[in-house]
Amino acid sequence: MMLAFDLDRDDALPQRGPAPADGPGCFGEAADHRAQRILYAARGWLAEQDGITTDGRALILLHAHRTPAERRSALVRCFERALLHAPRPELPALAASLRQAGLSVDEGLSVLGAPAGEVHAAVQGLDRFRSFPAGLRLSRVSLDDDDATIRAIQALQVEGGHAPLPGWILRGGEGRSVTLALRDRGGALVGCTTLSVLTRPWPAGEGGEGALSHLGLLGAPPLWISDVGEAPSWTGMPLCTCLREDHRGRGLGAPLQAAALREGHERFGLRWFYALIRAGDEVAKRMNARCGLSPHRAEGFLLVTAGPAGRPRRAEGRRGSG
Repeated sequence: MMLAFDLDRDDALPQRGPAPADGPGCFGEAADHRAQRILYAARGWLAEQDGITTDGRALILLHAHRTPAERRSALVRCFERALLHAPRPELPALAASLRQAGLSVDEGLSVLGAPAGEVHAAVQGLDRFRSFPAGLRLSRVSLDDDDATIRAIQALQVEGGHAPLPGWILRGGEGRSVTLALRDRGGALVGCTTLSVLTRPWPAGEGGEGALSHLGLLGAPPLWISDVGEAPSWTGMPLCTCLREDHRGRGLGAPLQAAALREGHERFGLRWFYALIRAGDEVAKRMNARCGLSPHRAEGFLLVTAGPAGRPRRAEGRRGSG
């Protein structure tokens, strides 16, 4: 299997700073920048695939244990950074196979999740008992936001320990994401959060397991039963909930993320939510618990890269959680 995508049209120097508003808006270190450019160039191809999606920073391969080893390796080498999803009992063998293929594997991620009804109830509870202090306001990032706005959000994500999201995801990800910015009275950015839709609502074909194989990650345990005729058709994930340093520790992270979850539920009709956090990050775990997301022990993710192993990035930044 060989994949190649033309990066020339969206080419940009590997430096911190976004491209024009109609481009990928890459940001971060050289490895971040290159992975984002590849994913942006491949977005049309990705939209046609079953069981493959992206959050703009990494390829996401669902049910990776079912994917032939050669195809798995080829996908990681093409996109350079990938999140591979599988039932937890399959993860050790999957990780061993990937390492044998010369790929770097990070097993330090935990999955949190819940159906939309439980998340919605938790979010409503937060709305009743917790609001933002006077002077702080939320606004939605749109295609009209300039490069400086996008750059400020990306810089805050890096400061909070997150791999930054590219500008095209922050501006709406072609109708598959929404980003909220929290600002003070003077308009300065003090926090941000993104909700990304990761599964499509329509089947790829007529009936059969293949038509459903890309639908949803989370459900009644076990999470994926191949002979069941229904599966959650909209799955979303909160990303990069973070706050400026002087606003951390005030309990603002949960209501900020709750706003994105509520927006996702109302705007996209999401049925399931899940989040990835660094294993052992109790701050992020508590923040997500306040939003109705609890540890999910049936499935997991591996972060796989084509380059040499290095210092792992947090899936969700501890200090940025608020």
